Amino acid sequence: MAKKQTQWAQVGKRKVELSNLDKIIFPEDEVLKAEVIEYYLTIAPTILNHIKGRAMTLIRFPDGVHGESFYQKNRPQWAPEWIEFATLGKEEKDYILPTEPAVLVWIANLAGLELHQLHSRKPHFDKPDYMVFDLDPPEGYDFRKVVPIAFELKAHIETYGYTPFVKTTGGKGLHICCPLEPAQGFSEVFDAAQLIAQPFVESHQNDTTLHIKKEARKGRVLVDIYRIRSGQSIVSPYSLRGRVGAPVSMPLTWDELADVTNPAVFNIKNAVEKVMADGDAWESIDAYAVELHTHRKAKAASKKLPPNKKHKSPEQLETYKQKRDFEKTPEPAGEIITGGNNNFVVHRHHASHLHYDLRLEQEGVLKSWAVPRGFPPRPGVKRLAVQTEDHPMEYLKFDGKIPKGQYGAGEMWIYALGKYQLTKEKKDGFYFRLNSKEMTGEYRMHKTKEKEFLLERVDAPQIDWLNQFIDPMLSETADKPPLGPDNIYELKWDGIRALIAYEEGKMRIYTRNHIDVTAQFPELLEGEKAFRATNALFDAEIVSLDATGKPIFKKVINRMAARGESNIQKLSKTNPVYCYVFDCLYLDGRTLIGEPLTKRKEWLKDAIRPDTPYRVSEFVEDGESLFEAAREHGLEGIMAKKRDSKYLPGRRSDCWLKVKVRQSAEVLIIGYTAGKGNRGQTFGALHIAERVGKELHYRGKVGTGFDDNIIKEVLKELKKVDTLKSIDVVGELLDRKTSTWLDPKLIVEVSYSKLTPDNMFREPVFLRLRPDLSEV
Repeated sequence: MAKKQTQWAQVGKRKVELSNLDKIIFPEDEVLKAEVIEYYLTIAPTILNHIKGRAMTLIRFPDGVHGESFYQKNRPQWAPEWIEFATLGKEEKDYILPTEPAVLVWIANLAGLELHQLHSRKPHFDKPDYMVFDLDPPEGYDFRKVVPIAFELKAHIETYGYTPFVKTTGGKGLHICCPLEPAQGFSEVFDAAQLIAQPFVESHQNDTTLHIKKEARKGRVLVDIYRIRSGQSIVSPYSLRGRVGAPVSMPLTWDELADVTNPAVFNIKNAVEKVMADGDAWESIDAYAVELHTHRKAKAASKKLPPNKKHKSPEQLETYKQKRDFEKTPEPAGEIITGGNNNFVVHRHHASHLHYDLRLEQEGVLKSWAVPRGFPPRPGVKRLAVQTEDHPMEYLKFDGKIPKGQYGAGEMWIYALGKYQLTKEKKDGFYFRLNSKEMTGEYRMHKTKEKEFLLERVDAPQIDWLNQFIDPMLSETADKPPLGPDNIYELKWDGIRALIAYEEGKMRIYTRNHIDVTAQFPELLEGEKAFRATNALFDAEIVSLDATGKPIFKKVINRMAARGESNIQKLSKTNPVYCYVFDCLYLDGRTLIGEPLTKRKEWLKDAIRPDTPYRVSEFVEDGESLFEAAREHGLEGIMAKKRDSKYLPGRRSDCWLKVKVRQSAEVLIIGYTAGKGNRGQTFGALHIAERVGKELHYRGKVGTGFDDNIIKEVLKELKKVDTLKSIDVVGELLDRKTSTWLDPKLIVEVSYSKLTPDNMFREPVFLRLRPDLSEV
């Protein structure tokens, strides 16, 4: 028997013993156990959002997916003591409760490839928090025929007042889950699911069935509602499956599902990449929890609560009412309302001092805390939270401006609205989880004084918006401005595209190509003076202006290329830059990318202080006039943007259109021809290619637009790039045998009249180097 090879790894605050990391788990896919562990550790922030506090059944594959596998429900006696468990069921098995990334690493080291979850969550183990419909097609069934059934079932379920979420199973079917408030037992939820499924199957009897026995299905898709029963489970979101291809049970948006023809496309190789690019399609699932349709009550009536020793007055809203004149403020006067008891709202409140208001529903009112510095972005960051007077339940929907002279005067925006759960109560505070479309996370409220608390985030987000490199959203091009009320228009600033990350007074500025240029622009580093925020990520353009206010690209590139602290400081005075900010991706504890553009613009404007090098890039409603003004003043062009568009990091979208006065493109230099005559010592023309997706499309040669200084500058950059024997492009290369080919890293901008029939640039002219985009 081969000796077991072990080593210890530090995962958070735990040490986990790992063994046989080079064991092959998925032979056809050449996936090692080390890669399985890496997958679960990397996806931990997202998967824990769904399985933390749930009892888990594991399917282990100690000898790989072709070896013997077995279910494991009981926590092993030799498991580390820090692995939590719950004793459940008639057999009183000790189910593992995942609580942190170290638990997932420990499970993966046991070759626990598949994580299957029970349908309830601590502390309500006897009450499911979702209803599941498992679409299980027979072997060999075309998945493309399952998708329309799923969409029809979705529409049917919605008539009962539920919000269905969908995921692949990692096999041949789909799971449709409808979030529930954990108020009823398993039998009631099963009965409700049966009442929904029966009429659907009756109306789709040629394609679906409720018969669980395979011989009775007759080639139809089983609408499996039997998994919702006590003790049953489903594979967890983002769990691997022990099958060839290393597939993953992938949560999807319904729009994404429409384009899926084979669920096996989601696997260990690309699941994390998808989540990082698209986010978690199920992130806000718990915010849509509702009562079972069979148990819904009439709208709760207002009523007075009895005296409460925690309040000086039996009228819990008395303090709130005394501070307000309801003839002058649009705030709700409010009555105490009994209801679901788990709603929350966070307001961004720009009063005399900007702060955030956290409000949690309890006993028919909203318990409220003012959080001056916003929500903590990650574990380890603590925020002061001062408890204020209780607010009426109507404040859940209040979004507006409190008039000057009134208590709390100023703008108040709903920053997040959804459901919350108390996950743990302590003598000195409590733990709670927020679930909403806007923000989801687990937090701790720790009491330090009578009305003072410390707010701390418990779970780590999947994406660290402030410290990772985030790729900006990219635009398509258009010949003229699109018209219509759906668009807004702003100038296209001729400068360096940059993302500005601001955290706790520290700043980081980096380009579209992840070049850190923080040190090059010292005049942009006074974030506390420039921003009304504690943490933020802005999308912007750094420009250098001439005396008339026109941006000069060459000047800002010279600033970016400057070296030496004293030289940079001198240039910041003689050639200062300005930063025109046009979007906000993250602000004080939550991402904004899912918000409509106009809402992001509203918060952006509030977050940028006046009279600093940072300026809000203003927008207008008249695209034609702005474009003509840009042409008349010799500017580069304008941007047309859909007013309701989301921000799509790293993606090119026609929701943003670049409309240039002159047609140009950013292309890669892939080679050059030998020079002749007075260019004999340099080059004749540059071979250029445009990146389309992952391919390079050849656009021909550019040999005009150079003067002597530009030729020397370009030649200097060419010498930094490695030469190649050949290069692969889409299109027929010119002068293949007489050209020098280069590693495609150097980006330049060229103008052209149009594309030829063979997709070359007609009449190309060199405009400038783009060192802000190049990789050299």
